[in-house]
Formats: sequence, C-alpha cells, structure tokens
Amino acid sequence: MSVSRKGALLASAAAFLAFLPSLTHGWTNYDDPMFLLGETGWRGLGAAQWVWAFTSKVGSVYQPLAWLSCGLDYTLWGLDARGYHLQSVLWHALSAGMMFLLARRLLSAARPPREGEPAWGLDAASLLSALAFAVHPLRVESVSWASERRDVMGCAFVLAAALAYLRARETGRPPRSLAPVFVLFLLSLFSKGMALLLPVALLALDFYPLRRIGPRGEGLLEAVKEKLPLLALSFAFGLAGIAAQERIRWTWEQHGLPARLAQACYALIFYVRKTLWPSGLMPLYELRPPMNPYEPRFLLSAAAVAAAAGLCWRLRRRRPWLAASAFWYAVLLFPVSGLFQFGPQLVADRYSYITTLPLAVLAGAALREGLRRRRALSLAAAFAVVASLAAACVRQQSFWSDSEALWARVLSGDPACAMAHGSVGVLRASAGRLAEAEDHFRRALAAFPGCVEDQDRLAALLTRGGGPPGEERRLRVSVETHPVCRKARANLGAVRAQAGDLQGAVEILSVIALLDPEDLGARRNLERARAGLAARR
Repeated sequence: MSVSRKGALLASAAAFLAFLPSLTHGWTNYDDPMFLLGETGWRGLGAAQWVWAFTSKVGSVYQPLAWLSCGLDYTLWGLDARGYHLQSVLWHALSAGMMFLLARRLLSAARPPREGEPAWGLDAASLLSALAFAVHPLRVESVSWASERRDVMGCAFVLAAALAYLRARETGRPPRSLAPVFVLFLLSLFSKGMALLLPVALLALDFYPLRRIGPRGEGLLEAVKEKLPLLALSFAFGLAGIAAQERIRWTWEQHGLPARLAQACYALIFYVRKTLWPSGLMPLYELRPPMNPYEPRFLLSAAAVAAAAGLCWRLRRRRPWLAASAFWYAVLLFPVSGLFQFGPQLVADRYSYITTLPLAVLAGAALREGLRRRRALSLAAAFAVVASLAAACVRQQSFWSDSEALWARVLSGDPACAMAHGSVGVLRASAGRLAEAEDHFRRALAAFPGCVEDQDRLAALLTRGGGPPGEERRLRVSVETHPVCRKARANLGAVRAQAGDLQGAVEILSVIALLDPEDLGARRNLERARAGLAARR
C-alpha cells in the first residue's frame, strides 16, 4: 500500500474515532421532527422514494441524495437514530481521507522539498491538515446532527471534485476533460447547495498553486471559459435554491443592506476566529430583528475584513497562498454569509465545514516549514494542536446528545434565544410541566414583539376581509419569515388548553389558524378547545 493511501486511511480512522460518542446519540427536536420523524416520503429505497426525494423541498431545502441516504438508513435500521449517526460519521471519515490526499497534492504543487526537510515531511504536513479539518469541534454540528447529513455528503463530493480538478489540470501534463468534475459537482449540489460557487472557488487553485492565472490576471479568461458548464450548473441551482427558500427569506425591509453587510463581515471573521480558537461554540446563534449594524463587534469585523482584503491584494505576488486561501474561503461562504439571509441564524458552525478547508491546508504548510528548522518542537506543537482539538470535539458532541443538552447549551450562551425557549417549552409540555412550558413560550414570544404585533394586525385584516393596499402582503411576509414566533404562539395556545383555559386557547389558536391554515396541529388543538367550550356550555 502506498504512503498516500496509508495516510488517507489513518486520517479516516482518526476522524471515525473522534466521533465515536455521536454513535450513541438519539434524535433532537431541532429539525429532526420536521425532516426525519415527521416525514414519511423518504422511508425506503423504492421508486416512490426516489421520485419523492427529487421532487420534495421539505423545510425549503433541496437535498435528494441526502434523502436517499436516509432511505438506506431506514431500510437497515428503521428509525434507530444510532444508524443515522453512523452513516454521517462514515461520510465524515471519508472526507478526512480525501482531505489528506487533497492537502498532499496542494502542498506538493506549492513547492518542492527543500534542504533540511525530512522525506516524510510532506505526509506529516498533509496528515496535520486532514486532522485539523476532521477533529475540529466546528465539525460537530454537521456530523452529530442527524438532519444535517447533507453537509457531510456535500463536502465529500466537493473534496472529490477538487481532487479531480487538480488531476485534470496537473502541472506538466496535457489538460484533461472536466467532465468528472462536473459530475461530482452535480452530486454535491444534489446533497446540499452549500458549495454553489465551487467553480469560482476553483479559480483560487488556478492562481495558486497551479499558477495558471498570473498576479495581473493573465490566463483568467481561459480559466473562466473552461468552467462555463460548471458555472451554468451553479446558476441553475442558485435560482432553484432562491425559489425554494422563498418562505424563509428575510425581506430588505426587515433586514436592510447595512445590516446584511455587517452580518457578512462578521461571518467572515467569525469562522476564522473560531477555527483558531474554538471556544464558546453553540448549536444556534440566533439573529433577532432589528439588527444594529453599528454595534462594535460588527464595526470591528468590517475593519478587519477591509484590512485582510488589502493585505491579500498587496501580498498576492510574494505570498500567493494567502490570496488563494482567502478567495476560496470568501467565495464559498458568500451564499450563506448573510447577504441573502435565510432562517434564524446570525452565523452557524456548519457553514465552516467546506469554507475553512484552506485554513487546514495552511496548518499543514506551517508544519512543513517548521520541520526544516525545529523538527522536534514542530512535531510536539502539531501533536498538541490535534490533541486539543480532538478533546474539544468530543466535549462539543456532548451538547448534541439529546434535546435537553442541546438547548441548555444554547441558553447558557444566549438566555433570550427564542428558538431555544420554544423548543424547551415543547419538551416541558410533553412532560406535563405546563407552567414551565408556558413560561418558555412567553419568553420566546418576548424575543419577537414586532412579529406578535404583526400577527395580530394580519389576523384582524383577514377577519375583516381586507385592508389598505399592500398592507396584508407586508404583514404576511413579516409573519412567514418568523416561524419561530408563530410556532411559539401555537404551542402557547395548546398549553393553555391543557391547563384548562379553553377560552384563552381558542383566542390564541384562532389567530394561528387564520395565519397558517397548513398548521394542522394548531387546527386540531383549536377544534378540541372549541369542542371543550361547547361541552361546558
């Protein structure tokens, strides 16, 4: 067996061992009920399941290959969560092995061995890159969260596509067809659209280490032309993704340009900072409107982004690796940076899964340089880094073991998090602790007072049968983009019914039934509350 294969297997084994704790985890009430426990169309691998997987957009997400992988799990394990976690960990282990191969190719293409560098230096550096990626605690959300299978699958295909691209454009050999890259990119998009701009990110590899693009843009046009089929695929999936996420998209009135730019700058700095110092990681960093773009953390992030961009441009000739790494990172992060805001998160650990790959490669490059000068110290430092990351990774997994641990972790860092309070409220209600459940639901609603007011206005308009032109549409957009608030209110109504306050339950649930006729749970609770009131009379 070749050295490169041994290194890839070692990286895969280390990743698998690091995520062994996840194999004992169960389901959580963070999207698992919506994606896996509440849906039945994906359960199995028959023709009906294949059609369903490629035509459904549950949760405004298009992920047919991820659905089919879950269908395989269902065939093997039924609804035993451990089997689903096992497959996610195996996908991640596969990515760790490919990360070793990718880092080895990139580091080898970047420069030949230098005097004083040991023969095994390249393999040691590549292994560090793979492990810095694979056992980092930032990976936990993607790997340990059953509903986020799409992340680990998408990344595996992205790494395979990057390897295929390097092989097709290997220095000193005739160019090969990019058809394998196209197929692997398509498989990635069928898993998750996170790597939507991969064709643009590949230009970073053309610049360095392939050196097909010069510092003044020489060769850029040719590099772009060859990627036109890939870019067409990006464009098609981008339009489809925007259409699919219409219901959870924030409007420009709710989240204006200054706020979006501030959020994007914050995200660019956040993932680098958390990669270098992964403390305080949480399953959810909630974004609550209105966001003040002039907070110190946003202004400092904007200044840091501007400084980093200027430094990369200035050093593009002397330190091309810096510009190439920054370009890959920024381009792949662009769709989820906040400029096109979807969902309730300000940032999310899972967004680092593919975007921060260059940082792991740079860690390997640093070790390779260190081995030339202070070999023992460099190896000791590399070992300490990997051991520290692995320990933090194991600890981070404990927060994903069940719903109680997950939301306790979120509330420890953000006591006002509406989604966390709503989810804990559901747990308390299911346990019969109605007073605690109501308290959590009220706290969730308190985080979105504007949304509650818009719900009341919209319900009044619908009851009267109309209002000022455009007012109903504006209110509907506000309500639809804050499903956490709507769900918290529906749950509060259910709790009031359980507690015996049927009149209060009817008043609350009537509003939800008007706003969201597809909320079958709220409608059933409303019918029961009305029937109870009628029986009392």
